[in-house]
Amino acid sequence: MYLYNMKIDDYYTKTDKVNKIIEIVKKLKTFPAANGGTIDLYREHYIFYDTFKEITNKWINEHYSSFKGTIPFEELGTHFEYIFPSKKHEQVLFVLRKKN
Repeated sequence: MYLYNMKIDDYYTKTDKVNKIIEIVKKLKTFPAANGGTIDLYREHYIFYDTFKEITNKWINEHYSSFKGTIPFEELGTHFEYIFPSKKHEQVLFVLRKKN
């Protein structure tokens, strides 16, 4: 089956998407701290947490969906930049940008 001249195999499946989000969450839970240790950034009390969950749940559950933007991380005065693409040839991105 083709969708807009693309094969279905060219798109991230629900399983692919779940695996990508699990990778991101693992990295958030062991984020490198300035003192050389790690800090758990994936905690409910951070303001970005609910927005992250909402966007990733939509991406996982909506077939052929893609999302791109930023999520403020107010506690650090910075933001996460994200790209959750629909097609496998595009890389998933979720990075904490340095303060401006």
